[in-house]
Amino acid sequence: MGDHPRRRRLSGGSGAGEMMYAEDPFNAFDLNRFEPKFGTRDYFEALGDDMIISILAKVSASASSPADHINVLSVSKRFNVLGLDREVLKKAPGKSLWVRAKNWSESAHQFLIHCADAGNVEACHFLGMIHFYCLANHASGIELLKKAAQRSHSGALYSLAIIYFNGSGSMAGGLSCQCDPDSAATLCIKSANLGNLDAMREVAYCLQNGLGVPCSPVAAHRLLVRANTLELIKTKNTSSNCHLIPQSPRRHRKDSSLLTNYGFYEKMGKEVHAANKFMVEWWWLAQGGEKGEDGLNMCSNILCGRRETRPNGFRRCSACGVTMYCSHACQEMHWKMEHGLTCIGQNFPLELA
Repeated sequence: MGDHPRRRRLSGGSGAGEMMYAEDPFNAFDLNRFEPKFGTRDYFEALGDDMIISILAKVSASASSPADHINVLSVSKRFNVLGLDREVLKKAPGKSLWVRAKNWSESAHQFLIHCADAGNVEACHFLGMIHFYCLANHASGIELLKKAAQRSHSGALYSLAIIYFNGSGSMAGGLSCQCDPDSAATLCIKSANLGNLDAMREVAYCLQNGLGVPCSPVAAHRLLVRANTLELIKTKNTSSNCHLIPQSPRRHRKDSSLLTNYGFYEKMGKEVHAANKFMVEWWWLAQGGEKGEDGLNMCSNILCGRRETRPNGFRRCSACGVTMYCSHACQEMHWKMEHGLTCIGQNFPLELA
């Protein structure tokens, strides 16, 4: 039987190499030039380590999933070594680092540790949240979040603020982390200045109640309106498939204006960070979304995933006393999604106890 009309037989190999074919119906290069060496030599071997690292760093920066890294590392032993170079891991985007809780393994853990040690800010934030809330390694989690916060990562700044607001976890040496509203408010303000909408809402509540900042209800009102406006603009610009519905009239109450969005439309579904998705899935797999045997509660906002690190670490809705929240931002989000229609104390001012 003759050769395939759209294949060209390559010579110069031995054994299986003699039967190699190349699919090149539109190849502009003359493969005959490489016949003596084709299939027997890795041309990357002629490049120096610095050049390979530079190439892998650019490939890493464009990765969109963890599988992209794995595929590169599996090419050769040399790629497996150079692909873990600090310069390569430092430039890896968040999407290439975020793993699912159901896929968590020691190898995934070690890879994230390598990325965090290389100075990857997204890895520090993601791994810090996992260590603090899922693995109960509070000291390590706080250190990783601080490392990301020092590089002006808005999510890490906000996460640290929530920890300080609640006095969650424990520091090195087993000492309990004390509530520190002043530091928490400062971190929230920095995060809000970087555009974090949840941080803006938290700062608004601080201004409303004089928590860590001078009391200013007028400034709180303006900041919350700004946060809701930015969220509405972001929703319309980033998701054409996002359904918008008007607020129910029963949610507009004079005694809890900070829990409304001032007549704006709310979006059905929120863009959730991968760290929150991981925590939600982690605890769902661990305890089916129910209260743990240790008596610790989850934040009632189902999109959050944070869990108490000590009994009564979160605050309850003072109207119904049933739902629990790690932050005012989570309370507002949950109120918009469902609690505003089910809270048994809707005729009373709603605050966190």
